[in-house]
Amino acid sequence: MSLELLKLLRQHRDHWLSMADLRKALNQPPPAIHAKIEELRRLGYEIEMVPTYGLRLTGRAANLTAELIEYGLATRRIGRRVLLYETTDSTNDVAWNYATESGYDGLAVFAKEQRLGRGRMGRKWQATRNSSILCSVLLQRQIDFTATTLTLLAGLSTALAIENCSAKQTQIKWPNDVMVDDKKLAGIMVESRRIHHKTLYVIGIGINCRQASEDFPPPLREKAVSLRQITGSDIDQVQLAQELLRQLDHWLLAAEEGQVETLHTDWLARCRDVGRRITLISDGQSFTGRMVDISVEEGLILQLDAGPIRVFDAATTTVKID
Repeated sequence: MSLELLKLLRQHRDHWLSMADLRKALNQPPPAIHAKIEELRRLGYEIEMVPTYGLRLTGRAANLTAELIEYGLATRRIGRRVLLYETTDSTNDVAWNYATESGYDGLAVFAKEQRLGRGRMGRKWQATRNSSILCSVLLQRQIDFTATTLTLLAGLSTALAIENCSAKQTQIKWPNDVMVDDKKLAGIMVESRRIHHKTLYVIGIGINCRQASEDFPPPLREKAVSLRQITGSDIDQVQLAQELLRQLDHWLLAAEEGQVETLHTDWLARCRDVGRRITLISDGQSFTGRMVDISVEEGLILQLDAGPIRVFDAATTTVKID
């Protein structure tokens, strides 16, 4: 495997590394290094070699593949099986198709294109081909915490994956939108079903990667943004997909081990609405007040303008869009 070489090339992207540099860093002879270079090229990475300079990683993998996502992932639960579809109606639907089969806990389903992608509250998730990370993760094994906790950890995992791969600070809008400069960059939707006396979950995540402004429908152009727009270049989608699965794996285990205080602190640090006066829509009704805090187990805590402090569940609540 060539993980050490890939990591080294990513750290020095667009800079030349001599064979002497590689031998010293990897502690391997040139023939072994050349074999690793060819392995990475077979996986789709563009590596330029010039005898007088050395080599450098000049391009990201041209195509997102299941093999590339699995390559060196080393997660404990999430992504131990990866599927990638050229086109599908919905990655969530594909994940649910495996829910009654044994051995698919942690299955991660990706697609280059979705025809019928969906978001929360009956909304549609629109994305042109190869423009986005479109991912759904199936949880067959019973979780020992609430669906609200699952929603929060999925949002934080997405935010951290984006930050680690783009060096851009994110915000989280309750309960499931990841924002940059008050524009939506990613969305999360958690679905649950009762199957064979157990509650199973599918986490659906969409991250805008390569869109230009004109790729968004006109009503969304002032409200949505992509990683290409905020960084000025194309993100490595393989690296982002892997980091997303690693973060989900980490925070799922943390929640199972009861580390909710860390989840609470890290999520709240990115929440754009804490301390603000907001309006929530819950079960068709509007509630206005100041966001005080969140409960990792129960939901958003709102001091109503006229009334007591009230807690709102993530599954049935959304922040009203101005």
